[in-house]
Amino acid sequence: MKKSIVLTLLLSSQLLSGCVDPAMVVGQPGTSLSSDAVRIYHIDRPTCNFQTIAHIRFTGGYFTMNSMLHNMRQDAAEVGANGLYVLHTQQLPNRELLGTAKAIRHLPA
Repeated sequence: MKKSIVLTLLLSSQLLSGCVDPAMVVGQPGTSLSSDAVRIYHIDRPTCNFQTIAHIRFTGGYFTMNSMLHNMRQDAAEVGANGLYVLHTQQLPNRELLGTAKAIRHLPA
């Protein structure tokens, strides 16, 4: 009985957390930051020079843009990025959202 309850809770938490691929690190990760330190660039390309640290992809499981961006921001902070450059968002027919972004680090001018 306990095993089935634990399994049900684990499966439920997976469904609620959305489908996320781990961030694909392509640059030098830094020290983990607070997600509040990550600036979001949505639609417009950052005007500053930056280095891409990781690519982030969410493939559904989110029903509000805020929840998806919040989790993308957390992933960016974990690899030491101080910026999140959102490349693409899309709402699926079932109303779930998916999106792709770059975790970036601002470079000195």
